[in-house]
Amino acid sequence: MYMKKYPCVYMRGGTSKAVFFHEKDLPEDKNLWDEIFMKVMGTPDVKQIDGMGGTVSSTSKVAIISPSDREDVDVNYTFKQVDIIIPRVDGSANCGNISSAVGPFAIDEGLVKAVEPITVVRVLNTNTNKIIEEHVRVENGHAMVHGDEVIKGVPGTGSRIDMYFEDPAGSKTGKLFPTGNKRDIFDVPGYGEIEVTVLDCSNPMVFIRAKDLGIQGTELVELNQNKDVMEHIERIRCIAALKCGFVEKWEDARTKSTSAPKVSIISEPQDYIDMDKNEVKAESMDICCRAISVGSLHKAYPMTVAVGTGAAARIPGTIVNEIAKPKADQDIIKIGHSSGVTEVDVKMDGERVIKGGVTRTARRIMDGWVYVRD
Repeated sequence: MYMKKYPCVYMRGGTSKAVFFHEKDLPEDKNLWDEIFMKVMGTPDVKQIDGMGGTVSSTSKVAIISPSDREDVDVNYTFKQVDIIIPRVDGSANCGNISSAVGPFAIDEGLVKAVEPITVVRVLNTNTNKIIEEHVRVENGHAMVHGDEVIKGVPGTGSRIDMYFEDPAGSKTGKLFPTGNKRDIFDVPGYGEIEVTVLDCSNPMVFIRAKDLGIQGTELVELNQNKDVMEHIERIRCIAALKCGFVEKWEDARTKSTSAPKVSIISEPQDYIDMDKNEVKAESMDICCRAISVGSLHKAYPMTVAVGTGAAARIPGTIVNEIAKPKADQDIIKIGHSSGVTEVDVKMDGERVIKGGVTRTARRIMDGWVYVRD
């Protein structure tokens, strides 16, 4: 028995972390990848003690990067969500936070020529077949790390990265509203009927009112201990997966579609204390949200879900619009989440989503080789 080793870079992107690989450094047979990625993360194990995973969904991620042969794209980026407890790697969705690290990675690895002061990197996310344009600050031939940009959920400051998710509707289903409706009534086994909005914008997602789950909507990690509510949420997510066509039976989504659709729990703007013990005021947001990712509360808010939330807020008829009540020409939607408030800039043409913009920071944490048990 011996160990294999693979060159990699460990990066933070927004409020997530991932191990980045050049596709050329991985086996040509992609059927071998999932086993490698699980061993890299230490899955399955709730502690992920024998790998790089950080025991929560936002730190159990992999990105695979390669040059693109398309004239309008610089690099291809494939995202993999590695489950923690079950031996599964899900490539059905993208991660917006990790997307923000692709531009800096591409520049620092020489895949894109560094142009000062800002290098524009056009990224094709292969999970969704959508383009993300990233504006990366550059200095001395490298992506800048230091700056005065603050993002909620990350200590300190960093160099601002402006991201634009282009034409994000229908990322997996081909439709902005996969069910054909702006609202649906789900009959949830064991719980009864509940009204939701299912949206596919940057990623598929389902929105649920906090009050319909019997919760306040300001909960943090304590929500993970509320087994009944978490089961209710998971059953709603599974039914949404069925409605999106990801599984043939809703029960199968527990193991076959673990990261899509995403879940957002929504409520009216309200005061709360965030993960960093800061006071967040109702007047600082348009809508209060909590995201559920791979069965647990997300400690911030996924950027793909932020783009979808902004879009849903701007489209009359959704339950998100009903709560947010934005002005007709309001491009900026302020989302209150577990780590504070994030702004998303959504450009619309009627009910067509032109693009969604968010601001992130990212940085290289470590590079070298990752060793994998054979």
